Amino acid sequence: MFLSHTIDFKYDHPSVLKKYAQKLGVDGPKWQFAYGSKDSIYKIAEKDYLVAVIEDSTAKEGYVHQGWLILIDKQKRIRGAYDGTNPEQVAQLTKDIPVLLAEDKK
Repeated sequence: MFLSHTIDFKYDHPSVLKKYAQKLGVDGPKWQFAYGSKDSIYKIAEKDYLVAVIEDSTAKEGYVHQGWLILIDKQKRIRGAYDGTNPEQVAQLTKDIPVLLAEDKK
């Protein structure tokens, strides 16, 4: 399953996330778009995914965040961290996903 969550709480309400999912062709439970309180999303990002979100009034959209894609197994262990802005790392993620899925079938 893929989980995306917003940090743009002023704009990204559930209806906006739904339209974004439709634009990407996402249909079904395999990719979820999450929306929650700022405190809960920031806490999940920092404590569970080990990524940072920092509010910065000088930044273009009012915050700075890391573009990491985190691969997590069924035991909730981080199995990989990939820079989502780096094509080579995204390619590695696409190779690592089937490996993790095969492990889960054992």
